Amino acid sequence: MLQKKIGSIDFRVLSPDMIRKMSAIEIKTAETYDKDGYPMEEGLMDPHLGVINPGLRCKTCGQTMKHCPGHFGSLELVRPAIHVKFAKKIEEILTVTCNKCGRIMLADDQLANIEKEAKGWEEAYKKIKNKTKKIAKCPHCGNTRGKVFVDGPTNFFFDGHPPRRIYPNEIREWLEKVRNEDLKYFGLNAEQVRPEWFVLTVLPIPPINIRPSITLESGLKSEDDLTHKLAEIIRINERLKENIEAGAPQLIIEDLWDLLQYHITTYFDNQAAGVSPTKHRSGRPLQTLSDRLRGKKGRFRYNLTGKRVNFAARSTITPDPYLSINEVGIGKDIAEELTVQENVTAWNVSYIKDLIKDGKVISVLRPDGIRKRVLDENKQEIMKEVDIGYVVERKLQNGDIVLFNRQP
Repeated sequence: MLQKKIGSIDFRVLSPDMIRKMSAIEIKTAETYDKDGYPMEEGLMDPHLGVINPGLRCKTCGQTMKHCPGHFGSLELVRPAIHVKFAKKIEEILTVTCNKCGRIMLADDQLANIEKEAKGWEEAYKKIKNKTKKIAKCPHCGNTRGKVFVDGPTNFFFDGHPPRRIYPNEIREWLEKVRNEDLKYFGLNAEQVRPEWFVLTVLPIPPINIRPSITLESGLKSEDDLTHKLAEIIRINERLKENIEAGAPQLIIEDLWDLLQYHITTYFDNQAAGVSPTKHRSGRPLQTLSDRLRGKKGRFRYNLTGKRVNFAARSTITPDPYLSINEVGIGKDIAEELTVQENVTAWNVSYIKDLIKDGKVISVLRPDGIRKRVLDENKQEIMKEVDIGYVVERKLQNGDIVLFNRQP
């Protein structure tokens, strides 16, 4: 097996081409299972995205549920949609650039002076924003435009009477014109990202193993919140396509486009400011991507920084008037769950055998690396076998030295 060392890890924005390249299959239907209970081809549970049933094999890597890592799919959007998490960055760029040529609305010498004076891109951007506030005419192409303002997280407008809406496709075309050499003023690395990627034309569909179906007692399948939300996106996308092809009035197309934008926004963040959350029939809000990451029960705090490891526990401590000043009492359940490794030597072999006899040893590690769990059935056999060089994992007992830390 070829082994390689990881040199570095970059976090980047996925380009549309990269999303298509890493996609195992293009998703075209919101259906999940056919009437016989098998995953639908090109549906949200297509076996190319991975498998969650023990009897099936993944159609991308050929592995079973245990070894398949899961694979992304993709959905081609009929009309572009703004990624809500980059809406603020889009606003920063549109505020100071020209919609016709894409240049920052300052003369080259002014921009060069700002670059010399500023310490970092944030200070440079503030100076650019202050200087462009009163400029309506682009010094590079002569184009005149109104000020850009935002109503809600993803609705952009030109100032005027009445204000004119800037649609996501216009925003994308505008961002495509922004020069690579100007991206540094927005804190973007031109070698890694382009601003038009903040407006989605293709949506990555996550693997099945992060949104598995559950089978209810009745035998019916219940889908994950992410799958429900993706199904809504696909249905609205399909309706929008049908209406465009049928030549429907612009008002209907715009309403469906806004609905598509709403579902994509709440798919990324169901608690986005200014957007009503999507809810189940029961009234419970759907748990979408951001909800899985943020907060005390999110992936970072709960699973990564707060993860449980071997030989560690989280518990209350118990008061006891008979404890010494350097002792702390812990609950019996925790004391029986936590283990201490103890080497078997010529001096403690009989003591270790007594511990095994009393059921205070969880497992025994032989010198050849084989581990044996101590059960009532094999207790006597293990007592005879244990010898110098073995390592036993025993339960905590009075007098053990342990490390405690107290929250907060």
